Amino acid sequence: MISSIKKILYKGGLRLKLISFVFVSIFLAISVQNYFVIPFIKDNIEKKAFEVSSTTIERISDFSSFALLERTYENRLSLNDAIERLQDSHLDGLLGISIYQRQKSGTKSSFEYISGFGEKVKKLPLEKSLLAYLQNCKTEHVTYDTYTIKNGKETIEAYRFIRPILYRYKRENILLGFTLLYYDKKAISKIIEQVLNYIYTIATIILLLSTLFVYFIGSRMTKPILQITKASSEITKGNLNVHLDVHTNDEIQNLANHFNTMVSWLKEKDKLQKFVSNSTVDMIKNSCNEPAVLGGKYKNLTFLFCDIRDFTSLNEKKTPEEVINIVNFYLSLQARIIKKNNGDIDKFIGDEVMASFSGEEGSINAIKSSIEIQQAIKKENILRKNQNETVCNVGIGISKGQVIVGNVGFNEHMDYTAIGLAVNMTSRLCSYAKEKEILIDKKTFAHSGFKCNYTLTEPLTLKGITNHVIAYSISSEEL
Repeated sequence: MISSIKKILYKGGLRLKLISFVFVSIFLAISVQNYFVIPFIKDNIEKKAFEVSSTTIERISDFSSFALLERTYENRLSLNDAIERLQDSHLDGLLGISIYQRQKSGTKSSFEYISGFGEKVKKLPLEKSLLAYLQNCKTEHVTYDTYTIKNGKETIEAYRFIRPILYRYKRENILLGFTLLYYDKKAISKIIEQVLNYIYTIATIILLLSTLFVYFIGSRMTKPILQITKASSEITKGNLNVHLDVHTNDEIQNLANHFNTMVSWLKEKDKLQKFVSNSTVDMIKNSCNEPAVLGGKYKNLTFLFCDIRDFTSLNEKKTPEEVINIVNFYLSLQARIIKKNNGDIDKFIGDEVMASFSGEEGSINAIKSSIEIQQAIKKENILRKNQNETVCNVGIGISKGQVIVGNVGFNEHMDYTAIGLAVNMTSRLCSYAKEKEILIDKKTFAHSGFKCNYTLTEPLTLKGITNHVIAYSISSEEL
C-alpha cells in the first residue's frame, strides 16, 4: 500500500505532491480546530453567556428588592418597566425571567409569582430542593443549575440562574423573594454550529482554489528549483562564479536571493576578517564545528586604549566626510603600529582604539606601541601642518590584568571581547591622560621591565576604581 502511494506521488510529480500536501494540511487544520479550538470557543461563549445572565439577574433583583420590601405601586411599576426593557432587548438565548415574592402566613411561608416574562418559563413549578435552598441561603450570590423545561411536546434544556433577594434587619438576613432566569443551552450550540459551517465552507473553497493554483504553478516552480540545484552543485565544486536570476515573486525567488547572498558572503569572507579582531578569527576557527554560545574564560592580557583629544569640537567644525577622513588617518596609523608589535585590535569605539597584547612580552609590546604611536603622530602632524591639514593628538592608557575573554551579547549577535578590571583601568587611564601623554599603572610598568623616561604621577582617583592609582606618565617631549 505504501509503495503504491509512493509510485503514484513519483509519477504525479511536484504538482500532485503539493496538492496532496494542501489537502492533508487543510484536513489536519480542520481536525485540530474541532479538537482544540471548538471546545475553547464553546467555553468562552458559555462563560460570556453566564456573565451576561449573572449581570442581568443581578440588575433585575436589585429593582425587585424595592418592590418586595416596600410593595408600593410606584416600585412595582418601576420593576415592570425594567422587565419590559429587558424583554425588548431580545438577548440571544434568554428564555425568560420570573420574580417570586415570599408570603408568610403564621409559621408557614410560600412564594408567589409577581412578575416576569417568557411564556415557556412563566410560573413553572418550584421543586422542594430549590425551596429548601432558598430558606437556608445567607447571601445573595447567583447560583445556577441545569433545568429541563417541558412545554407540551417540546423539551428545552436550559441553565437556570437563581438569585435570592435578602433584606438585612438587626444583623439578620430576611428572605424577601428570589429571581429565576432561564437561558437556552441551544443558543450556545447554535453559535458553534455556525462556526463549524463557516470553517467547512471556507476550507472547501480554499481547497478548490489551492488545487487549481498548485496545478498551474507546479511546472513553473520546477524550473527555478532545478536551477538552484545546478548552482548548488557548482558551489560544491568550488566554483563561486554563479548567480541565479529567478523572478517568481514567491519563496523560491527568496531562496534564490539568499543563495546569491551566500555566494557573495563566501567571496567576501577574506575581506570580512579586516573588520574583526585576530582573537575573534582564531576563536571562530577553533570552534567552527561547535555552536557559538555566550560565555568566556580567564586570561592575563595587557590593554592599550588610545583616544583622539578634542574630537567633539572637531565634529562641530568639519563636515562628516572630513571628520571620517581625519579619524581614519589617525586610526590607521595607530592600528599599523599595534599590529607591527603583535597587538590585536579588539575594536574601534568612535575615535578610540581598544587593543590587547598577550604573552610574556605583552606589556613591553604595548609600551613600545604607545611610544611609537606618539612619535609617529608627532612626525605626521608636522607634515600636516605644513599642508594646512587638521592635526590631532592622542592620550594613551595602558594596564595589565586578569580578565574574562569570551562571547558577550545575546544569541543572535555576539561580540568576542574582554571584560574586567584591567579593561576599566586602561579606559580610565586613557581618559585621564593628556594629549601627547601615556599613562601606565605602576604595577604594569614595574612588571614589564621596560626602560624609558617617565614621571611618577600623583595618586589618581579614577571612576569605578575603589583605590587610588599610582601611574607613570611618559609625555611626548620625553620620547
